[in-house]
Amino acid sequence: MKATLIFDSLNNLLFSKWDETFIQRMKSLIEQDNTEIGDKLFVSQLLSPIITSQRVMAAQFGNTYSSIQCKDDTTIVFDEWLDYVIVIISHDTVDNAHREILDCKSFVQHVCGQNINLLQSAVYQEWLSVLLDCRTKGDSIPGASGMIGESGATATALSALKTVAKETKISYPHYHLMLYVGDKLLALYSSRGSEDLTSPDLILMSIQCIAAQEYWAHPNSNEHGNKSSHLPWLSQENSAIVNICAGSTCSPCAPYSMHVAEVAPRIVFIILVDMDMRDVGITAQLSNQILSNLRRLLLQRNLELLPNTLDSLEASVKKTTDALRKNKANSSLCTRLTSRMLELRKSCTTTTPLTPETTATAMHTALETVIELLKPDIPSIKLEQPMADLRTILAPYVEFLRVKAMRYFSLGSYPFQNQL
Repeated sequence: MKATLIFDSLNNLLFSKWDETFIQRMKSLIEQDNTEIGDKLFVSQLLSPIITSQRVMAAQFGNTYSSIQCKDDTTIVFDEWLDYVIVIISHDTVDNAHREILDCKSFVQHVCGQNINLLQSAVYQEWLSVLLDCRTKGDSIPGASGMIGESGATATALSALKTVAKETKISYPHYHLMLYVGDKLLALYSSRGSEDLTSPDLILMSIQCIAAQEYWAHPNSNEHGNKSSHLPWLSQENSAIVNICAGSTCSPCAPYSMHVAEVAPRIVFIILVDMDMRDVGITAQLSNQILSNLRRLLLQRNLELLPNTLDSLEASVKKTTDALRKNKANSSLCTRLTSRMLELRKSCTTTTPLTPETTATAMHTALETVIELLKPDIPSIKLEQPMADLRTILAPYVEFLRVKAMRYFSLGSYPFQNQL
């Protein structure tokens, strides 16, 4: 039994992924006929008291649930981010469920950034769903960033990426070109001045590759049956905006455009293009998190911590407006953020017609406008000739690399794992 659920700030079920065992178990908990109620609405109504209790414990007492274990060995684990609650219900151990919920949270940030409402789209729901399916399908040990160290193949692949970088017209100065074999990184070429990718970034890219390979490997799901087959969770050019780790917290908040193509079975080429909005992403996420903490303090009537939180928020909003101006964003948006911050501080420190809750909501709305900027248009990159060159250069190594990809076993194959 397994279910992954994401609830928005109004306790509406924003994303759901479950098996038949879960939904039948939920329906067995009540005696009345519920055949006329959709499964999604039914689950949302049934779990609403638990989610509300989680929010009350977090907002008013600062003491959230970590997990709930039931008599029938059902485990429920919780995580909360920016007023959204992620829940996993399963028969796994608490530790395994916590690892899975952290992976889910990383996937959401990677795919949606700070705009989790993107999950209202069927495309984004499918994208998150396939990433969750592929998190344990790699060849390497789960959680490890696998790399292929064979010098001949790696040197040839790196040389090929340098050649492709010269031929590919990319409209932004900073980018990364990568070749993955299975879920292992074969070669990485970065343009001059590019920010280094972190280990979590490489792992997330490897899972993107696994998802693509799984789709391309099944002819029944491949409409065209060729190497340029469209991945349904990406654009027609197999591209999308993803968020790469940045800032002191190393959270996925820097927008990059991702472009995916198949070189050969189990060999995937990826381009990551920095959209030059790193500072805006970092400062907007920090402002959003501080504002979320401030709204919680207002609910708790915690006046002692309020002044310091207001100071932190004001400093963060100032950094956000500076980043927006540097990025040549709409000047009226910077003015709006500054104005909302002044209104919020005034309502929290003096008697005004506007309540702190009202001005905090207005501030949140202004930050949402900033977050919308973090999903820019995807640059179009013509890959026909670069892909032809890559296939030609790597042709002598293709069979060797496919075998190399399967050298490592996954702990998921260990016969006793499912019995834990």
